[in-house]
Amino acid sequence: MRATVLKGIAVCAAIPLLVTLIGPSAYAEEPAEQTPGTTLTDRLVEAAAEGVTAPAELAEEVALPVAGGGSLTFDDAERVTATVVFESAPSEALLASVAGIAEVDTVLGAFPAATVRVAPARLGELAELPGVLSATPALRPFTGGAVASGGAASSARAGGPLAAAPRPSGEACGPIPIEADGPLHSAEARERFGVDGTGVTVGVISDSFGANALPTSWEADVTAGVLPGADNPCGRTIPVEVISDMRTGSDEGRAMAQLVHGIAPGARILFADAGASEFEMAEHIGQLAAAGADIIVDDISWNSETTFQQGFIATAIEQVKASGVAYFTSAGNGTALGTRGASADRPISSWRTTAYRAAACPDWLLTGPRDPLANLGSYDCLDFDPDPAIETPFDTLQTGGAVGDGADAVSVVGSIAEPMFGITTSYEWRFYAVDPVTDEPKLLAIAPQIGEFFPGSIGRVSVPSGSEIRMVMVRTAFDPAAPSPAVQLQFMRGGEAFVERAHLGDGVNDVVGATTFGHAGDGSALSVAALDWRNPTVLRDYSSLGSTTLYYAPVDLTGPNPAQPLAAPITPQTPNIASVDGTQTSFFDDTGDPEYRFFGTSAAAPNAAAVAALAKSYVPGLSGGDLTAGIVNTARGPAAGGPVNPYTAFGIPDSSVFGAGIVDASALLESLTALPGTPQGFRASEVAADSFVLSWDTASDARQLQLEATPVAVVVADAPGETVPGAAGAAAATITAELAGDATSHKLTGLSSGTVYAVRLTAQNPVGSSDAATLEVATTSVAPKPPTTTPPTTTPPTQPPTPSSAAPQSPLAQTGAGDTPLLALGAGAILLLGAAACGAVALRRRIVR
Repeated sequence: MRATVLKGIAVCAAIPLLVTLIGPSAYAEEPAEQTPGTTLTDRLVEAAAEGVTAPAELAEEVALPVAGGGSLTFDDAERVTATVVFESAPSEALLASVAGIAEVDTVLGAFPAATVRVAPARLGELAELPGVLSATPALRPFTGGAVASGGAASSARAGGPLAAAPRPSGEACGPIPIEADGPLHSAEARERFGVDGTGVTVGVISDSFGANALPTSWEADVTAGVLPGADNPCGRTIPVEVISDMRTGSDEGRAMAQLVHGIAPGARILFADAGASEFEMAEHIGQLAAAGADIIVDDISWNSETTFQQGFIATAIEQVKASGVAYFTSAGNGTALGTRGASADRPISSWRTTAYRAAACPDWLLTGPRDPLANLGSYDCLDFDPDPAIETPFDTLQTGGAVGDGADAVSVVGSIAEPMFGITTSYEWRFYAVDPVTDEPKLLAIAPQIGEFFPGSIGRVSVPSGSEIRMVMVRTAFDPAAPSPAVQLQFMRGGEAFVERAHLGDGVNDVVGATTFGHAGDGSALSVAALDWRNPTVLRDYSSLGSTTLYYAPVDLTGPNPAQPLAAPITPQTPNIASVDGTQTSFFDDTGDPEYRFFGTSAAAPNAAAVAALAKSYVPGLSGGDLTAGIVNTARGPAAGGPVNPYTAFGIPDSSVFGAGIVDASALLESLTALPGTPQGFRASEVAADSFVLSWDTASDARQLQLEATPVAVVVADAPGETVPGAAGAAAATITAELAGDATSHKLTGLSSGTVYAVRLTAQNPVGSSDAATLEVATTSVAPKPPTTTPPTTTPPTQPPTPSSAAPQSPLAQTGAGDTPLLALGAGAILLLGAAACGAVALRRRIVR
């Protein structure tokens, strides 16, 4: 199968003689008929064929870690997990042939591939089946947690979660404070905008969720209030829904879910593991979206992910983004700083060049006649010096400490800029330690290509302290008609073992320090850098830096077809944003502190995703694209008190360090809020003596409405349209009402009759108030009750008494009696005159109804 990839490679009959003459430093400017170097699959099969079958020994033999990111996965029968890629959709007969060699676990639906478990020695048999393109070991992914959890300290503190601590709001609910609330302004956003993530679904992808019961279990976390579920004491009873949790791990996904729940406690949470390969993770992304995820966040980096092309995971992300999902990922924790010479305080954990430069290999490259390279017709090495006049076929790095202090494990991941399934270059990375006594380099490890159709390489190197380490890239086959590919090598873990490196690049063709790759660096996801939660202006020194360059179109999910080159290279700027890490969880990560603190971009990413959940809860119709754009646009950069770039002296821009800046929940929600519009169509109806009904059209962007009715005048009795201003103050007080933002009517009751009210209606939201809509309404007057009259009674007439000469009548009594009708008429005239006078001086106004 490899021969089909190498068609077109030039054949030169003189090369074997040249190799014989110049020995191991062969320089392949015009390659001969080449036998490619070994891949990881080849090395695994060879080691197993020689009798190495125990997982730990096999890992050591092929230079891989025994556990963690980049390690092999074995079952109880010591079968290794592998990915089989078919040339097209497999038939039942082909799957039966595969099942005759291996245990088939999963046949993927979106891409012609399957996950199997196979005896390492039989891995090559799978690759030789007709219809099978490749069979490669499925290595464990790296997560974005900076410190491994577990250990003796974890066991010693296995008594359960901490005692309940008050949340920022003052309500004691849950065992841990939400420490990201302060730097991300998320507590302020919840209070100010009245949101908590309700109505939003967040999907989490990581290593595992419920695999461990110590120091706390999933059930204990629910009971304590750090996760939602039926027994949650805070009333958050919708449990986490697990889509897939089939892998052993550290339950980093459960810790991520705790951080999401802390900031957005009303959000529904889904979980899926990363699967056995990047192919399976791509399917899990689609499954989370199908289950209703509005936002997805992961902390996974697969060593097989493409660096210079959007791979399977990136393609799956783009698909769910097209359906409205917002996608977040951890930028990675691959940065390490030098401490000596020109490397001091500088990121030195990666090296990249825009094109492979061939050079003659050093004469100490081969380890002897049994070295695999000794059987190759020709090979050459990468020139690390960009000066065309100088050839340096290796880079030199110095480890810290003193000779004899021990060794540090370094996980290395490399890649070339050739498309998946279109590889024409074969290569491997070699690491040597210079003997301090003999000054002779000694081979430490080889990091081969993962497979013949994969551009990436992987390995683990144990580097001794106080030593000079030499790093060599050996090219064993290539197509001279193809362009020289870009090259990258980085230290995924353990880069801090190196204190200095010789080649620091020219900043143009050769760049040192960029470590985002895969979907964290290709622009598909919103890539999140990590800041110190205690001081969010400080970047974590492990937070991965960007950026990478894409040379090829995305992989084809329909089949293993090589992608075409892009019309021009694209350089997505990553990371995109920053968030905080080091905040508390109930169990993860244990660093020896009194609390369990979760460090790394694995913690920063879910904190950022939770802020997005608050915004989505606030504006449910917000698309994923608009949501992520809003987060970027409202992030606080250095000028606004955000993070400070510690690498400006080395020419590394802010955009490659923390993107737009730190996520700001309050600013994000404010940006989604316009000033409310003034309520239109304000009107009154059903006016009565003690009430009336007010109506209006829906006010735009209103979160609440404020209604005020103030008495300003009284109606003049028996004079329609006439009022007396100010006369109502003592009789009636202002009436207020707070209404929901979507209200369109309200009835005011308990009013004074015959009173004119000035009514104001104002729309409000967290960013301000509208102009008031105004109206004057007069309640009706209560009609006066008619006077009560007593029917006249008839009495018999009486004769006036006969005047007595002994009792003469009083002259006053006689006068009063005789003048009564005249006095009544005079009094009435005076009253009418007074009324007329009052009417003349009164201010007259027409009642507005």
